[in-house]
Amino acid sequence: MKLLTKIMSIALLSATACLSAQTCCPTQTNCNPCCDWFEDCEFSVFGEYLYWDFCKRTGDLDRVATPVLGTQANLQFGSDYQSGYRVGGVLRTSCWNLFVRYTSLCPTKTISQSGLLTDELYTEKVNYDYSTLGIGVGRDINLRGLCGTLTPFIGLRFGWIDEAVEIDVVTGTTGPATTNKDTSLSFDAYGVMVGTLFKWELWNECIPVSFVSRASLGLLKGKVSGDDIHRIEDGVITTTTAVYNRCALSFVPSIYVGLEFDLFCCDCFHADAQIGYEAEIWSSVFSSYISLNGLVARFAIGF
Repeated sequence: MKLLTKIMSIALLSATACLSAQTCCPTQTNCNPCCDWFEDCEFSVFGEYLYWDFCKRTGDLDRVATPVLGTQANLQFGSDYQSGYRVGGVLRTSCWNLFVRYTSLCPTKTISQSGLLTDELYTEKVNYDYSTLGIGVGRDINLRGLCGTLTPFIGLRFGWIDEAVEIDVVTGTTGPATTNKDTSLSFDAYGVMVGTLFKWELWNECIPVSFVSRASLGLLKGKVSGDDIHRIEDGVITTTTAVYNRCALSFVPSIYVGLEFDLFCCDCFHADAQIGYEAEIWSSVFSSYISLNGLVARFAIGF
């Protein structure tokens, strides 16, 4: 009897959620050109789980290295997807919306190779710290013929990318000897971004489903700074240091495609989830370019 009661309760809640999604969550908003910023406001917060591959590319390889391994060798990092997150919020009126989002990813890549003609061992470890902040404003355009919404937006974007490289070459042919090189680089940038968000309702039964696409282009100006420390240990320790400090301009195209599911809606709040794929490229960073791509899983609550 208790089991039957639980099953009936779950069914009743599911039916209530379905009816709420159909009657309480309008997919379109009547947009008045003379919007009142204090009328029909809605605020939502969201969190996203990122499962991305972070690649730094120089030419055709992720990274080209020529250690002393008996002959010249090219070492390449393979794809290595790692976790990150993004959080943010959106303030919506009947026409306009103001958004802010912060992204963080801290991947680590390691590669090693034994000597081709000697018993040397080359090891390289790279730690990245990738953080961005975007602030913008957009305006909704109702596409009645497509049951969708187009939202052009413009805003500011900030980026902080740090790279720490540790290289060790251990030689055992003429006695223990170690060559160590540490490189630390950072790129701090700011600039403008423009883009558009497109939402197209595919299904409006029980749990409405929409196709969502976002494309943007950023132009960021920043400074690359860091140092390069080279140490050789073979009875005598020699240390040389080089300091980098230069300006850089980076174009940052980004695209996202996914599906949105309206999970629940009532007079007080609503919830939705998204699953999709995102790709982004940073050009002219650290004398190469950086690409990111991978899975995005999102959950949002609006009030």
